[in-house]
Amino acid sequence: MTLYAKLLFGIAVNDSQLIEVLEYWNFWSQDRRTGVYRRDYAEELYRQRRLREASIVAGVRRAGKSTILLQVLRKLIDAGTPRENILYVNFEEPTFIPYLTVEFLLRIHDLYLERFTPRGRTYVVLDEVQLVPGWERFVRGLYDREKDIKFYITGSSSKLLSKEYGTSLTGRIVSNEVFPLSFQEFLAFNNKKDLIEKSRGRGSPALRNLFHQYIRFGGFPQVVLTEEEKDKMQILKDYYTAVIEKDIIQRYQIRDIKKLKEFCLNLFANVATYFSGYQAEKRQRISQPTANKFLEYAREVFLVQTADYFSYSFTEQKAHPYKVYAIDPGLYNAVSFRFSENIGRIFENIVYLALRRKGEEVFYWKGKGEVDFLTRKGTRIDRLINVCWELNKKNEERELSSLCEAMEQFNVADARIIVSGYDDRVNIKGKKIVISNIFSWLKEGNR
Repeated sequence: MTLYAKLLFGIAVNDSQLIEVLEYWNFWSQDRRTGVYRRDYAEELYRQRRLREASIVAGVRRAGKSTILLQVLRKLIDAGTPRENILYVNFEEPTFIPYLTVEFLLRIHDLYLERFTPRGRTYVVLDEVQLVPGWERFVRGLYDREKDIKFYITGSSSKLLSKEYGTSLTGRIVSNEVFPLSFQEFLAFNNKKDLIEKSRGRGSPALRNLFHQYIRFGGFPQVVLTEEEKDKMQILKDYYTAVIEKDIIQRYQIRDIKKLKEFCLNLFANVATYFSGYQAEKRQRISQPTANKFLEYAREVFLVQTADYFSYSFTEQKAHPYKVYAIDPGLYNAVSFRFSENIGRIFENIVYLALRRKGEEVFYWKGKGEVDFLTRKGTRIDRLINVCWELNKKNEERELSSLCEAMEQFNVADARIIVSGYDDRVNIKGKKIVISNIFSWLKEGNR
């Protein structure tokens, strides 16, 4: 009888069968496929191997968290770490699903120690750990016993990055947020990494064509590696459904499923625009508390992210609505079916994600006009950015005047407009506004 048949009939899985399952997921007696190397994430997480603190790796499902951790483990092995000093546990493994408790975690770890009796530092990866209630007690218990152990913990809940878990683990975490592929990574996955480095002006036709693909289908690794457009779109729809049904409905035990699904569709239909509970109440006949709760769920599972209005007054900041951005442009296009008419908003969404990948806290600001993005260093405004797919005579004055207003307000000497067209500079009253083609901006490192 197979393991899955035993589970079906409620027959307990014994220790040797658990080891058999763990053998499949680990490098103990085999090599595992590690995919296209995502250097920035893998190198940073490898650097953290020396830290005692647990490394939290969180992001939307299918963004590549597990693959990145496998790349880190492969690098550890290549650097001399014995294979038996590594334990990888995937909690989405069907065999484990009926047993997801702290006691089961302890059982797995004890079995691993009995099998190998590893010497020196061990590396333990707990993949999709939010599926195990109370997992932090297991991690804290091993730390409190002063074991020479390094934890890598992945999950699709933003709560893993919060101070709440830092407190429960007595501050022993280092946070890492993983996004779907950046455009530069997208090029690497397509073996076109050098195109952006060689780009001039508007970029070559090949580069622009690839950027349009990125705008349309986004950066989920499996989608990028899939050839047929029909298949890409189906995978994206499946991802969206999985996030809604598994990460929100099941995790938070939503009762009014129809209302939640309508809310999320409406949220995606309005990326790069304003959201408030009051507006949701008017649009969807949904109460403000319910709308705010649903938005929080969507943020917690990384379906969307938000930008706050910038003000030095917290009260004033919270009096303004959020701006909402999808975690991936492909996911937005799979749901909205309004690609061509909304390309300007998708373009703004891409710039927002590029800033967030750099770890920036991103705000918007409104005076007489609106500035799409502000970033800051400490209390000082660092950057002012507007985003415009096509800068022309109809919108140039609006884009420039809103930046000039903000430059005066915050005493900033220069600002930027990111466009799909040309590079230029404009000087207004002693202040400089740089107009950057998206490829130039990305090549500069998003400055």
